[in-house]
Amino acid sequence: METIYKEEKTRLEAERRNELFWRGELDDYPLLWVLAPNGKTPPPVAAPASLDERWMNVDYVLDRAAAGCAATYYGGDALPVHFPNLGPDIFSAWLGAPLTFAPDTSWVHPIIEDWDEWSDPARFTIDTRGQWWKLYAELTRRSAEVGRGRWVTAYPDLHTGIDALSALRGPDRLNMDLLINPEPVKAAMRRMTELFKWVADEMDKLILPAGQGTSNWTLGWSAGRFIVVGQNDFTCMINPEMYREFCWDDDNETCNYFDGSLYHLDGPQAIRHLPDILAYKKLSAINWVPGAGAPGPTHWIDLMRRIQAGGKGVHMMNVQPQEAIELCRHLEPGKLFLVMNARSIEDADDIVRRVREACDDRRARSVSKA
Repeated sequence: METIYKEEKTRLEAERRNELFWRGELDDYPLLWVLAPNGKTPPPVAAPASLDERWMNVDYVLDRAAAGCAATYYGGDALPVHFPNLGPDIFSAWLGAPLTFAPDTSWVHPIIEDWDEWSDPARFTIDTRGQWWKLYAELTRRSAEVGRGRWVTAYPDLHTGIDALSALRGPDRLNMDLLINPEPVKAAMRRMTELFKWVADEMDKLILPAGQGTSNWTLGWSAGRFIVVGQNDFTCMINPEMYREFCWDDDNETCNYFDGSLYHLDGPQAIRHLPDILAYKKLSAINWVPGAGAPGPTHWIDLMRRIQAGGKGVHMMNVQPQEAIELCRHLEPGKLFLVMNARSIEDADDIVRRVREACDDRRARSVSKA
């Protein structure tokens, strides 16, 4: 990629290390994305008067993105990313569910009342003339255009599969469907798999020509197609047998469709599905989110060991410096991807230095013991 926000030498090194991580070949230090204010003050961006316009005004969204990138220092292996965002339920909105915006998120209202009415696969079709698809495509197209030489435009937040069905049907009713009327759900899940791939291919037509590579809401970068799969928050409510019956094929096929993939494992109740998730051969890493009110990263070292022993990397966001150092003391550093925030350029560089020193100390102790 090309960017005015990172020096060429450090950019090329960041690209190299990001690619090594997705291939499972990073072996020295964690992949570290450390973001900090760079001390510059870009021109202010005036917000539209209405809440909806703050989400939907393409010029405003891109002006904010440009201002944010211009004011950010990309430490360690970080690269500038813009994530076009209309909220986690945008996929369900593309399928016809009414979308409502809040200041920091959005949601949809269920529309599946009778599965018989949705038995025709054509009902699970995204209308490219629809309001929300046209808006998202324009946000992405313009981001890729404006971001050429500046940032990489990320894939959508694709809560497809069982989460999309939960949004379209309602979680309580979908839970009952899994027990007493499973066949329509299975048919819908097969359609969801195809739609996931179709959406990614359509986004590729907008993102890839810019030559900036790919990214996601989780950050991370690849010159190939790197995407987040398994946005399955609903799976916290089902047992492993149901996961295998309704979700496994969908996640496995989407993993196989891309060059690199990251599974979003959200909350302690989702851990029960880890053995099945580790069976995805092409899965690169797992994004572990402990959830609100849960203990911090170092509480989950045994879980991360299980993930790494299963041949996958571990991705975590909002990690504190001392937590990162502790993780490096107990885990394989090269199989860690940590996203962190710092107070300044100097603080960001110091965090990278301290984490790498901890890894060097660990290696030195291993050699001395041998």
